[in-house]
Amino acid sequence: MTFSSKTAKKLIYDFMFESESAKEWVEDVWGLSPFLGQSAANAAEVLGALLETCSESQLNAVVASLYSAHKETIGELSSASEWRVSIDPKEAVD
Repeated sequence: MTFSSKTAKKLIYDFMFESESAKEWVEDVWGLSPFLGQSAANAAEVLGALLETCSESQLNAVVASLYSAHKETIGELSSASEWRVSIDPKEAVD
């Protein structure tokens, strides 16, 4: 199964931030520590930039790799049913 770029990005964001948006996650981290909050903001910005530059097949490879490495964690996400991956991540890279 392969995903559209939009769906793959959504799944990656769900994995990274669970039920929160990236902005809410950064604000939560910032509330704990401004230093870590800045790092969180930078990480969220870099993730967004990387996801925008990846091709659909590269995004699918990331989804497949995350699913393979983190099945238990993904099983606990609200989007767990959307993570049905049957592609080989090595074959999905451009």
